[in-house]
Amino acid sequence: MRTTYVLLAAALLPACNGSAGDTTADTSAGPGITGVTGQGLTSTSTAASESDSGGPSSEGSEGASETASETPTTAAPPTSTSTTGEPSTTTTEATSTSTSTSTATTEQTSTTGVVEEKCPCPDLEVPLDDGIFVLSKTAQLWKYFPQTHDFELLGPADCGLAPSTFSMGVDREGFAWVQYSDMKLRKIDVTDTTQCSDPGFTPLQNGIENFGMAFVSNSADDKCDRIYGNHYNGVPSGDMVSEFFSVDPETLAVVPHGLSDYGLAEVTGTGDGRAFLFAGPDPSVLVEVDKATGATIEVTPLPGVKTGGGFAFAFFGGDFYFFTDKESDNTSEVTHLDYDDSDGNGVQDLKVVVEDAPLRIVGAGVSTCAPLIPQ
Repeated sequence: MRTTYVLLAAALLPACNGSAGDTTADTSAGPGITGVTGQGLTSTSTAASESDSGGPSSEGSEGASETASETPTTAAPPTSTSTTGEPSTTTTEATSTSTSTSTATTEQTSTTGVVEEKCPCPDLEVPLDDGIFVLSKTAQLWKYFPQTHDFELLGPADCGLAPSTFSMGVDREGFAWVQYSDMKLRKIDVTDTTQCSDPGFTPLQNGIENFGMAFVSNSADDKCDRIYGNHYNGVPSGDMVSEFFSVDPETLAVVPHGLSDYGLAEVTGTGDGRAFLFAGPDPSVLVEVDKATGATIEVTPLPGVKTGGGFAFAFFGGDFYFFTDKESDNTSEVTHLDYDDSDGNGVQDLKVVVEDAPLRIVGAGVSTCAPLIPQ
């Protein structure tokens, strides 16, 4: 274990998702925005600025973070015929005596030699592997593209609830799981945000109110995923101050795993089975946790990254992207951490890549279908 940096409790705690009374639509405009409505594309521009972030703020005890879980059942993927026994990323049927292999989690039928991929990634009109889904405080679903720093509006969520959102995660089936400030959980189709359903999650299980959440794969070899959460209880840091848990994909029951050292934290996961916290308020830190126990594995300081009036983060292509409203002005900054040191300079560079996103981001979600390495 590396050195753990302990945060001091603050008298005034910043809210991950800002004020619960903010129910107005996002009207900010910014660079690199692609607006989409039911009639199609409305405007496009490209640009992104880079600067240092700064300036903390404090709000109420409300917060925001990432995902909640259920693994919807889907039909088996189509099969293809192979006479070579070569590895395949889809379901294959071998005509030779050799056994086909798969790069994803598989099940083999011994009598037929058929290898079936478990929890495959669907081919959707809105891809799951080319960007980060982000959620506004006012229940609009957007997509952020790390390679260009553009934002695309997918549409407002139509769930019949007061549009004050708290956190979000995105599963492998193409659904954004959104927790509202009133602790209700809804499931939104990323290809059509007007399609909203109640998955049946019961709030206040084990006394847990709002929480940061994310979908995390079972392991590097088992791509099936489930929601992991960290209770947003208002305690910035301390020895085992918050509950770390998962949500059973079948029953949607909260499954306790242990206690984490951070009670003001967002959660994100990776396709190879790791779980991380983005904890505030200031200075904020990136924390890898043992998803089996919630215990801290490694802490990475994030100097200059201030959570402000709303925060979220996600892992994409080997790196982390932090979304913060440091000025509490209803627009977010995007800060990139070169976690895997892909430029080879020996430093995990931390850099602001977008100064003013066109929304206040309170939730971010990346499907575990997203790449683990730079593309």
